[in-house]
Amino acid sequence: MRYRYIHLLAALFLIAALAVQFVLSYRQAKLHIQERINLKTQIAHENILYELYDAYEVADQMESLVREHLNQPDELLKETYPMLKRYPNLFNCYAAFPEYYYPEKGKWYCPCSYRMQDSILTVEFGDERHDYFKREWYKGALQSGDKGYWSKPYRDEDFAVPIITHSDNVLDENGNLICVVGMDFSLPWIQKMLEQFKPFDEAVCLLYSSDGTVLTTSDNSGHLTEDRWIISRQTLKPVDIDMVIAVPRKYVWKYVWLGVLTPFVIFVLGTVLIGVFVSRMLRDQREKARLETEKEVISRELLIAHDIQMGILRNDFPNDDEVGVHADLLPMLEVGGDLYDFSRQGDFLWFLVGDVSGKGVPAAMFMSAAVNLFRSALNHQHSPKAIMEEMNAVLSNNNPSLTFVTAFIGRLHIPSGQLLFCNAGHNLPLVKSREGSAKSIEIVPNLPLGFDGLFEFVEEGSMLREGDTLVLYTDGVTEARNVAQKMLGEQQWIEMVAQDDDLLDAVMQYIGEAEPTDDITIMTIKKKK
Repeated sequence: MRYRYIHLLAALFLIAALAVQFVLSYRQAKLHIQERINLKTQIAHENILYELYDAYEVADQMESLVREHLNQPDELLKETYPMLKRYPNLFNCYAAFPEYYYPEKGKWYCPCSYRMQDSILTVEFGDERHDYFKREWYKGALQSGDKGYWSKPYRDEDFAVPIITHSDNVLDENGNLICVVGMDFSLPWIQKMLEQFKPFDEAVCLLYSSDGTVLTTSDNSGHLTEDRWIISRQTLKPVDIDMVIAVPRKYVWKYVWLGVLTPFVIFVLGTVLIGVFVSRMLRDQREKARLETEKEVISRELLIAHDIQMGILRNDFPNDDEVGVHADLLPMLEVGGDLYDFSRQGDFLWFLVGDVSGKGVPAAMFMSAAVNLFRSALNHQHSPKAIMEEMNAVLSNNNPSLTFVTAFIGRLHIPSGQLLFCNAGHNLPLVKSREGSAKSIEIVPNLPLGFDGLFEFVEEGSMLREGDTLVLYTDGVTEARNVAQKMLGEQQWIEMVAQDDDLLDAVMQYIGEAEPTDDITIMTIKKKK
């Protein structure tokens, strides 16, 4: 009788242990799924946002085409076709002129190219039925500022697909309207790109408008509720579309059954046979399996982020009789926060070197945004100060984590050697003379980007002589440590620049067998004549 009670107590203990194990495992599985879909949603958000930045570049190019062919309206019609060929994610693009701007064309004239399945068609758009003067994208562009107008999602009556429109006005030198240029992105394209980052086969992807209306969905799930779904949400700015990736809560049970029941049976048998020792061993095995699974997931995500980051950086370095440019970026982890970029525009060379605070995927995403903002600003800004202030305004907006970027932006007039630059808390650049000496340029530090969106930066200038080399770098160089944990330092770095041509190799030889403690980036610009 006494043993019967012992067996009953043992059974109750095992049932209680099983219940506790189920509860803990359910919470752990839910947390794992939530973290994974959050990361996938963030990566999808950055990829889609990167593609939407094309709208500003397309608007600038359309404006240039309008001005170039202002007296040739039929030629302008032909020029919209190659624009869609150049940007495969655009649904259509067009230039809408005011009433009777071209009398021979009538009240409406809007050269337009649009996609129809696998073809691109070109038409003159506009009549009483298609009165674009009443469309929101046209009226919105007339009141837009420098950034143009982004429409809310709407269903186009002709193409029968949900789209968003970016439009901007083109003015003459007296401020009078020439036309409104516009381009459309289809929401099915955004939906398709979002689904590329689904973390699980059972996951669903949806797009919502700002009022909560479902725009597109990968299934018939409709509105999602927290009691049935694990949800991750990101808002696409400036179009005010909510991207959602959701996983059914019942999917958690798959993890619970596969990852808990079998080990638990082993745990029970081990407890009966060996006791506490076996229970500890199995607990360690479960923890190891969990860590290995998370490590594998993180490695795959970091590989994706690394490919995205490295794909953004340019390696088509200019090198001719006038100027030579080269840059090396060595991330400490799979992804990092260092960045560089450059652009040759006639006799001018624009360049950027920067360093994002923090490490890993968040720093890499901030780095991607900074590079894209620099490239976008080059299309309409003409001084390092203006570009720096435009980047700072965007990066400072909605920055709760207070991530910041130190940056150095310069513009070199290659024939004269005149150097105009603006610094944002970055390391002092060095100049290596043709005689072989090196020294730093004393500059105003200013604030890093991301702190104060209204900060006014100071712009400065200098000169590069024939044979001089400008050396830009991040603090991963001067703070590099060797096996004895001795820091390289600025003075030794200046001596290294004066003596060595392969600077990255010289730094890595100094580090030796020691592990790098930060990302390393070096850019050199040599004025040859």
